[in-house]
Amino acid sequence: MKVVQVRDCTIGGGRAKICVPLTGGTLPGLLAEAREVAALQPDLVEWRADFFQAVHDCRQVLAVLRRLRAAVGNLPLIFTCRDQQEGGLQEMATAARVELLLAAVESGDTDLVDIELLSGKDNVRDVVDLARKHGVHVIVSCHDFVKTPPVEEMVGILRREQDLGADLVKLAVMPGTSRDVLHLLETTLLFKEKYAQVPVITMAMSGLGLISRLAGAAFGSDITFASCRRQSAPGQVPLELLREIQLLT
Repeated sequence: MKVVQVRDCTIGGGRAKICVPLTGGTLPGLLAEAREVAALQPDLVEWRADFFQAVHDCRQVLAVLRRLRAAVGNLPLIFTCRDQQEGGLQEMATAARVELLLAAVESGDTDLVDIELLSGKDNVRDVVDLARKHGVHVIVSCHDFVKTPPVEEMVGILRREQDLGADLVKLAVMPGTSRDVLHLLETTLLFKEKYAQVPVITMAMSGLGLISRLAGAAFGSDITFASCRRQSAPGQVPLELLREIQLLT
């Protein structure tokens, strides 16, 4: 399995890297949040642009992205505009989201972009192809806020993401039972051992899935998400607490 090197951060193998999302709705709020997060020095920072009030204005989004790039310094920055079906805050047509991702790639102000598998093969490939030309890494992701699919289905999702050219693959599911959490961890381990050619990000959401965020690395997950001001997804752990737990493992 290859590792992904983003600035000074090596993703893949070893300790799971910690990513903190920025979820402010306005430029002043985002900049304050970015400075606060940067001072805490997580491994990566993600901008959830779907939380930004003016997300439908590409020019404003790119201007904010440039300011955030400066605010987080040398920390790797992920640009994400999450589809509403997969937990995004605002409704946005697929074509508009993809155009925003392509513009972010071309801007030179992001290190990684995240595109959902449900965006369609052609859209994912367009983003992957452009990202490679600009030295940007691509996370292909899938988020199920309703259920935890069977293990074989989850493994299939990760394999499809990888086959589309992802530099990292991501799967987040909603557990209904403790067994669902075990199935997510089993999926991670199975994919990692048999199929993974790229780093893997997995999690079971909500409080029930908390163990997958704390101990996911033991099963093969390479990034875990932590909160600073507020959660961008259910079950995220505060950054400082997650760091303390990692020191014990």
